[in-house]
Amino acid sequence: MERVSVIVLGALLLVSLALAGKGAAQLPEDPREIPREAQLTSTRTRADLDGDGRPEGLLLVNSLTGSQQKARASEVVLGVYSEGDEGGLLWVRHVMRDTGRPAHDGELMALDLDGDGASELILTWDSSLTAEKVERWAEIYTTSDTARPRKIWEGAWVRDTRRDPATGENARELFRREIDYAATRKAAGRAIVFRKVHRMIAGKTIDPAKTVTERVEVSLRWSAS
Repeated sequence: MERVSVIVLGALLLVSLALAGKGAAQLPEDPREIPREAQLTSTRTRADLDGDGRPEGLLLVNSLTGSQQKARASEVVLGVYSEGDEGGLLWVRHVMRDTGRPAHDGELMALDLDGDGASELILTWDSSLTAEKVERWAEIYTTSDTARPRKIWEGAWVRDTRRDPATGENARELFRREIDYAATRKAAGRAIVFRKVHRMIAGKTIDPAKTVTERVEVSLRWSAS
């Protein structure tokens, strides 16, 4: 995936200034309570995160914060709820606040990676602040305990510095990661297998693209007991 949120980046300052005038620089903890005028996009879905046959609710909000600092002007907020999104808030992640890094254009996937009947969460967002660079990060969580999701992997999901003036020509690169779902299922909860697809390395275009397999040893079926 190669994408840059030019519209989002261009709109941050104008809308943030308007929100700052309303005192909205501090977002509510629960993404359901974020004012509509601050929301760029919102996504609601359901998934069985703990394998008990009852789906939890998920809400992802891409929001403006009201801050006049460009690096803090946007936020990605994920909420997990009992009994769908009308239930109680079990867990929340404010990406920019929690990591200290810019966050916008967040996306969420809920997938059963290991075939045990419980979905894992894959949260991705862009941390770049210019249209010339894509720096998309990802976190993967296992959710045996829905109130305490456990992060089992994080890393660069997409990086595109081909047109980034701050990156030297010999350091420019383009790659993306994707999960090899068949190989990950075969690992039966002991690993996540990625395909890392390179299209530029050290400033040199790779054609055809070079794909590298990465196996990351993790424990997907962890439980508190």
